[in-house]
Amino acid sequence: MAVDYQVVFPVEVIKLNALRFVFGSNPPVLDINGQDFRAVDDVVINDQKSLGWAVLSKTRMLAILPAGVAPALVSSINITSRKLVVTDKSILKFQISTTPAKATGVLRLMQLYVKLMLTTPGSDIFDKKTGGGILRFLGSTSYGAEGGDIVRRFVVSNDLVSRQIITIQSRQPSLPPDEKLLAAKVLSARFSRQQSALLAATELTTQAGRSAITNLVF
Repeated sequence: MAVDYQVVFPVEVIKLNALRFVFGSNPPVLDINGQDFRAVDDVVINDQKSLGWAVLSKTRMLAILPAGVAPALVSSINITSRKLVVTDKSILKFQISTTPAKATGVLRLMQLYVKLMLTTPGSDIFDKKTGGGILRFLGSTSYGAEGGDIVRRFVVSNDLVSRQIITIQSRQPSLPPDEKLLAAKVLSARFSRQQSALLAATELTTQAGRSAITNLVF
């Protein structure tokens, strides 16, 4: 039986409540108040990794601004936790762990879904028909009003990949129900011109009745 090693990790995005700049700090430092910083794993400011951070308490931490980012130019802060959660508060991180682990259950299904969404039809030499082709659409220079074309293509790709997964898994009778797809529902999808990215959330439901939210940024 084929084994899938986990390369997709759903990590928790920590909710932030308030922030202020530390006056006179060099390099510039942010004083951040949030929900729970006890398991902070990464701090990204304006899509760039922070130069360093320090957790002062459960709800307070300091973070150094990335090089070239002035305090007045801060437009986004993304702080993630080491906690692996599959909820509307999680985002997917792609990485190879230092201790490889086998993907099972809904995480294995989520990994298959993401892989097929990113696969361009014709690129898989073993099955040239599979793939949602979303990267090909994102490479286009025509997005339509408010990115409507990209959003519509994502919805179509989601439906296509859902059928592909159900077909593939129908030939695997020994696959446990918690890894088999029942439905993939697009909860939200929008194109951000500021980030030049598609932001989408899909709910995957297994035949065992468990659901997981897949938050994607393409």
